[in-house]
Amino acid sequence: MRILTCSNSCPRWDGGVLAPRSPGGLAPMLVALLEQHGGHWIFTAPPDRPDAPDTVRIGEDVFLHPIEPGEDLRRKHYDEISIRLLLGLLHYMHDTSAQPVFDDALWAAWAGYEEVNRTYAKRLAELAAGGEDTLVLLNDPHLMLVPEFFTAEQPVRGKLTYFLGTPWCEPDYFALIPRRIRVRLLTSLLRCDVVGFHATRWADAFLRCCARYVPGAVVDGRSVRLGGHRTELVATPFPLDTATIDRMTGEAAMKRWRTRLARWSHGRRIMLRADRLDLWKNLPRGFRAYELLLERRPELAAECWFAAVVTTPSRAAGRHRAHAEETEEIVHRINTRFATGGREAVSLIRPAADDDSRHCVLAGLSMSDAAVVNSTYDGLNLFAKEAAYLLPDDATLLLSENAGVIEGLGRFAVGIDPFDLTATAEAMEAALTRPGSSLRSERRAALREETVAGWVKGVFGL
Repeated sequence: MRILTCSNSCPRWDGGVLAPRSPGGLAPMLVALLEQHGGHWIFTAPPDRPDAPDTVRIGEDVFLHPIEPGEDLRRKHYDEISIRLLLGLLHYMHDTSAQPVFDDALWAAWAGYEEVNRTYAKRLAELAAGGEDTLVLLNDPHLMLVPEFFTAEQPVRGKLTYFLGTPWCEPDYFALIPRRIRVRLLTSLLRCDVVGFHATRWADAFLRCCARYVPGAVVDGRSVRLGGHRTELVATPFPLDTATIDRMTGEAAMKRWRTRLARWSHGRRIMLRADRLDLWKNLPRGFRAYELLLERRPELAAECWFAAVVTTPSRAAGRHRAHAEETEEIVHRINTRFATGGREAVSLIRPAADDDSRHCVLAGLSMSDAAVVNSTYDGLNLFAKEAAYLLPDDATLLLSENAGVIEGLGRFAVGIDPFDLTATAEAMEAALTRPGSSLRSERRAALREETVAGWVKGVFGL
């Protein structure tokens, strides 16, 4: 068996060593799979390696294929369509009074999305020729037309799986994009043998979209038949790499972060969150909920510290920048109103590098009384899994009911409505003033049972 994979996510390969560029998501699993089975990884060249060769060989049987689309196509494919249109759609982020607008500029961007997807598919078809035992794994909303172009050029041998780490929206909202696009995206994905999501609710929404919008599609249980082809739908969330977390907890960087966070907390109880500043992570509402709590219980500012580890998207758009500015304004207002004795009530922590950020988050979780995930909609949310694994006994995980991970962690968490600030404030108060459930050993045992091999078996139906 070998792996052929396409993703927008990309690795590092300095010194001939393959490594994930970021600690979470699909990239670490792709690294592990390729190192075990060998194969090819096609990805968009990172901005810091625009002159990378067409093929990079790692060891005996791992081949990397960076694709450099150029800045104009990056803007059209990535910024305009993949991020603003499609991720905005799947996360319910469009203001429907004004968005989206399919004018000449957006249709030109759509043509760029098609071109990049066609380039990926062409390279994939070249690599797939003659591969009888190949598992083809496609990922990210950035590449949803690749199955259409790929299967037109190359008969699929082995299994073709598309995995979406995002939510999927309901049919009425999916209709925000024109019929010719929505039908084409769905039909392209239905050329795959398997379409996977992190949660059942996202797979169900996809099935409902197929039933409503794809002519001739027949939904049959957890599958869709279109013509003579059947596509299976699976809900298989990413596993947590508990072995790596266990290793990191003993590293010097963890000890340094524990010391630093203990100094900043001044002995107060800690409530932690960790997010990239994406719109759906919902940081402003989370901080406003805490502000409501402090308005009722101002003494808690002297007893508790709300720490947020934040990172910035690699290509932040206008709405992302406005979102970040709003977040900073709310934090500044809370500290102006409630900081005591020179100690911030709320802090934004921005570690310098991805690895340093991971150590900061894991160190913070190991010493926190509560963790908060209040995403408006989230495909999974790996931070919630890290929290369930590392939070001490009697600590509380506050978890958005719209995060895909709640399907697996709901029994270990307190569910919150991400749009209800008053209820969120009440949940924060309970988490910071009363002991949570003592299920740490059960939480850790459940997460240790998850493996990359199990995820691969689930998404390929092996």
